[in-house]
Amino acid sequence: MRTYNIILKGIDAIEFPRNITRNASALIKKLCRDNPTERLGYQRGGISEIQKHKWFDGFYWEGLRNRTLPPPILPKVQSVVDTANFDDYPADPDGPPPDDLSGWDEEF
Repeated sequence: MRTYNIILKGIDAIEFPRNITRNASALIKKLCRDNPTERLGYQRGGISEIQKHKWFDGFYWEGLRNRTLPPPILPKVQSVVDTANFDDYPADPDGPPPDDLSGWDEEF
């Protein structure tokens, strides 16, 4: 019920964790406006308004466009079946879900 009431109050009522910077929370709030015409990126400047936001200061957009931007995290992978970069979870006690044999997708 608490979450529901927060949603009703809108994005401005949300309190972000302290480790979220002021610029990041401002960006999120501008992207999550209830009215689409008020959202960042919808106005006259379009996507460039998002790119100009302070949170993106120093971001190398040209490198992203050209696919030359180095990734922030480059995982080490030993083989195609290496799962070392994923968390371990216990097996589902009920086992895998049964196959869907209803035929709903026969026409695909």
